[in-house]
Amino acid sequence: MMKEYPMVVRILAVVGFFLVASLILSIVGPILSGLIGLFFRIAIPLAIAYFLVNWLTKRRRRTY
Repeated sequence: MMKEYPMVVRILAVVGFFLVASLILSIVGPILSGLIGLFFRIAIPLAIAYFLVNWLTKRRRRTY
């Protein structure tokens, strides 16, 4: 069975949890958003270039 803690201790534990979670998010958030931005900055133009080259170089089969 779980030990019963006083209400003040439970409130302080929740506040401490939120403080630690906000610290972790403030560290991980910019890293994650930077990686997503880098993906959109590099992958989207490459995909557009690939599809343009693929579209422009389609071989049309001519039957004589």
